[in-house]
Amino acid sequence: MAIYHTRIKTFTRAKQHSSIAAAAYRAGLLLIDERGTRHDYRRRGGVVETRCVAPDSAPDWALAPSQLWAAAEAAERRKDATVAREFEIALPHELNNVQRSKLVSALARALVERYGFAVQASIHAPDTPDGLNYHAHILATTRRIGSEGLNDKTRELDGGASGRIEVNWTREMVATTINAHLKEAQIDARVDHRSLEAQADAALARGDVPAAIALTRQPTQHIGKDATALQRKGEDTERVQANLDIADGNDAHFEALLAQFEQQGRAMPVPEGHDQERARRERSNAAASAPSRSDGEIRIVRGLRVRPTEDDSQILATHVGRKRAATIALEEAARLWEEGFVASVDHALEATGRVIRHRAELLGSFVRDAPFAVYVRELVRRLKKLKHDVSRLARRKAAAKRAETLLHQAHRALEHFDAEHPRPALWSRQEWAKRRSRRLAEVEARTKAVRDARQATSYDAEQAYLAQTRACAATLEEWSVDILKRYPIESDGTVGALLAPAAAQEPEAELLPFIEPAGTAGRSRQMPKMK
Repeated sequence: MAIYHTRIKTFTRAKQHSSIAAAAYRAGLLLIDERGTRHDYRRRGGVVETRCVAPDSAPDWALAPSQLWAAAEAAERRKDATVAREFEIALPHELNNVQRSKLVSALARALVERYGFAVQASIHAPDTPDGLNYHAHILATTRRIGSEGLNDKTRELDGGASGRIEVNWTREMVATTINAHLKEAQIDARVDHRSLEAQADAALARGDVPAAIALTRQPTQHIGKDATALQRKGEDTERVQANLDIADGNDAHFEALLAQFEQQGRAMPVPEGHDQERARRERSNAAASAPSRSDGEIRIVRGLRVRPTEDDSQILATHVGRKRAATIALEEAARLWEEGFVASVDHALEATGRVIRHRAELLGSFVRDAPFAVYVRELVRRLKKLKHDVSRLARRKAAAKRAETLLHQAHRALEHFDAEHPRPALWSRQEWAKRRSRRLAEVEARTKAVRDARQATSYDAEQAYLAQTRACAATLEEWSVDILKRYPIESDGTVGALLAPAAAQEPEAELLPFIEPAGTAGRSRQMPKMK
């Protein structure tokens, strides 16, 4: 099915970026910068087409990549200037090449109409066997362009509150435009720019429980070009493996949901010849003829039709919120634990280690208990406090080293001044004394900073840090013991006899399991497709 992906990034000289190199790579062209450097990507594959789009008032050279990006580079004077901005957009593989070309043209024109800059839009074909990764790179100038050329910067896109507003507008515009072109092509697939959480909340609000369950899955991570290249060579990477684990976990939870639906008698086999498309048409017809569909079959889920109940939305909303909060907290605790700072703690953290190792079992057994998420969030807070205390001495030593470096620089500045200006010379005696006194004051301030930094790393201070770290570790371990007493782990014999959780009395026996599955403005010119 069509997926949604929109990412906005910038190219800056501070990171040694060049808009000319970026344009050449994305379009598969040979472009030469002002220094004579050749950026030749004419042999790269996967570039379907490239077109330039600019406002109506823009000069003709704005439609030629070689002239457009040379002008964009020349317009920036600062050594840390932002020289280009890119909108990377996933394109539906359900569309054909002509339809995708029309879609990208519409997206580029919408951006040009809103911001007044010039863009180079390139469509890239997937280089994967499944052919499901068509995408567009819309490279934009950071300045608006008019009849006299490039002028003022598009500051509203730089960040802050206005930047967030523009990012949200762009994401929504992309989704709306893609859906309009999918509808025009009579393709049923649709994309949604909102987060999975927002989509799940909307599904709950309209009573579509199976859709909400599917949307409360755990999202996968963006793999990135480096990990993707390694994967194609047959090498495993952490991100790829993590996504496989997430997908397996999502499938397992989804199957558990279907099993519960079957046990409750709410899941029925789909009749022969009945598929998802037919179910969608039947739901549309039913919605047009009836005010409510709360008693009907609302969705086909993995080959089963599921009947809703009156309390599904409220129950699932409560359950989903608890599960999401607890999952996030436990995963953050595991990430902190894996950083390895606990190895330097002179205190046993056995209970804490068991909580983190058995987090999946704890999550599956005690998510119904309302205070569970609160307990694990407090565990994360205490882990962060321990991490802060463990690194305190190292931070103080690093600060002492920086202070000594700054003192050395202050001494050098004073010595340089005395060597260059041994007497007032060009200045009056008063001006000379004023300038020298500023450097003396800097030396005095830096000397005091070094003295304080050394005191903060003395033997007594180090012992105080260690005592504080031990106390923090002890409170963390006490809290972990309390968690294991309230929420015992059945597979862990060392805690199996501890107190049963108070959550057992909470009347939520019928809770559903949480599912964590995995314009016409402007002018344009299309570049000839490279051979």
